[in-house]
Amino acid sequence: MANQVAARLSGDDYQHLYAWHLVLSLKMPNSLVQLVIVENERAGSFDDVTIHYDPTSDKPDEFHQVKYHVDQRDEYSSASFTEKKENRSSLLEKFFRTWKSVKSQRGNRPFHLTLISNWAWAESDSLREFIEGHENRIKEALFDEGPRSKAGTSRDAWRNHLGADVEEFKEFIRSLRIKLGFDSGAELAERVSERMMFLGLNFDVASQKICVGIIREWITKGKQEITSDLLDDVIKSHGLLRADPEKSAVVYLSTIKEKTFDVHPDYEINWRDHFEGTRFVKGHALKEGRNWNDDLLPDIYDVESLVGATAGCRLIRARGFARLSPWFAFGHVFSEVSGHVIEVDQNGRLWRTDSEPSEEFEVLISASSGQIEGGPSDVLAFGISVTGDIEPRVREYLQESKSAGSLLLLHPNKALGMDCLHSNGDVVRLAQRTKQLIRGAIETNRASKVLLFYYGPLSGACFLGHCLNAMGCPIQIMEDQSPGYTPSFLLV
Repeated sequence: MANQVAARLSGDDYQHLYAWHLVLSLKMPNSLVQLVIVENERAGSFDDVTIHYDPTSDKPDEFHQVKYHVDQRDEYSSASFTEKKENRSSLLEKFFRTWKSVKSQRGNRPFHLTLISNWAWAESDSLREFIEGHENRIKEALFDEGPRSKAGTSRDAWRNHLGADVEEFKEFIRSLRIKLGFDSGAELAERVSERMMFLGLNFDVASQKICVGIIREWITKGKQEITSDLLDDVIKSHGLLRADPEKSAVVYLSTIKEKTFDVHPDYEINWRDHFEGTRFVKGHALKEGRNWNDDLLPDIYDVESLVGATAGCRLIRARGFARLSPWFAFGHVFSEVSGHVIEVDQNGRLWRTDSEPSEEFEVLISASSGQIEGGPSDVLAFGISVTGDIEPRVREYLQESKSAGSLLLLHPNKALGMDCLHSNGDVVRLAQRTKQLIRGAIETNRASKVLLFYYGPLSGACFLGHCLNAMGCPIQIMEDQSPGYTPSFLLV
């Protein structure tokens, strides 16, 4: 009994923390969130949290159901969705019933039903490959599967289980979002902490416990609809606002397009006129006659000097739309050895270079690393894969250019993809461990130069540049021109 109670309380805390994370979206810049409802009594089996967006936007409203499990003893599958326990409705039946109910209330306004769980989808299940990774939707390709295929059999079993006609079933399936293998309790707490820090709130463990209590109190008192004004009142009454925010300087870095972010800039580095492309979106290539180190790099050093002379702060809050090479250079100038701390906005999450590295995250050397025939033996090339596999393009470039004698390929011990760097600690560990591996290879091979190729998010580029100091030889950052590469900044 005690274990059951503990499991239920853990599940409630997880659900309430997730709800608080979504409630905070009311304050996120450009979120277009107008209303958040907790324990929505009109949302059937997706009643945990509802997000309503500004009606003038084209964003579908979201109905969330959170299913937290204290261990990984089981998993979801196409069969478990239709399983009935003690003659109760199956998960799929509950979902379908909710979909019909919500649809009848809303008319033609689009919406999504999102299942959130820390359990994964069964690896052997036929529908696993049809859950798309970007939006967690079920791929349209499922409807094209033949009735004798494994996936087609599972699909038809679902439709027959619901007694739905083909078009109704398709519309229902298109509304589902299945977000499995979601954050552990600790990962969710870190996600919430980052959002609270971003919004100028206290973000320690004690503050998070207060926030969980706020959600629980709202549910107990039947306070379902949460507006931005109501949230402001609660934040003030519970003392969640940070009394003495850390002194910082905000720097905008732009090469692609200009945009206003959550904080106004103290300094701006706008290099758009240096790059080829339309006046709306600039590309990767410098205009003819421009030079990365001579024409661009001094601008960052000028801002770094101004920050030191006038702002008197360590924390640099970096924002902007820029290519990866400029982020390497930015991190390198506002370096770790100079005492700077950089905060970047990585898709709405604030990550800082002074965070603790993740213990679970590791950077590995690929077995396919090796010599490049015809290249100079004292030049090393490093290819770093995060978002995707960089090896084929880098290897092709090096074999044609003969610009390096050997290639070392680095990759995380996590699946490559948009979510490979899952937390602030992951990107800090990526930067620190990569620096160690590069420095060790430079010393072992007595290298005179390193060519650095990187395929990952801006945070990784900035954090790597931030710690690539005193390496023993120059680091040549390579910019992906799609196709091919070109040397960009030379970091010395």
